[in-house]
Amino acid sequence: MEEDKKKIIAGVGVVTGIALLLLLLGRGEAAPPPPPGKANLYGQVTNAVTGRPVEGIEVSLAEYAAVTQPNGYYLIEGITPGGYEVTFYDPLARYQSVVL
Repeated sequence: MEEDKKKIIAGVGVVTGIALLLLLLGRGEAAPPPPPGKANLYGQVTNAVTGRPVEGIEVSLAEYAAVTQPNGYYLIEGITPGGYEVTFYDPLARYQSVVL
């Protein structure tokens, strides 16, 4: 990746079946509980310099994926519990990819 591309900050969390107080997707909705035996991954992607949300970032782990909304939030539901690398990729090449 080019060095002059901006880096992103990616906040991630895993939900394991309890209702959260976190407001998700900017619509006043609580994060949904995952199906039995599954997990959800959610978070917000922001610009590391401005702190503003970043839309259109592809968030993926194994066969699971989501794209960030205009407010930077993403939600991946129904994940089989396990260890995964999470990749944050900008298909428009505005930002440098991040793997956690």
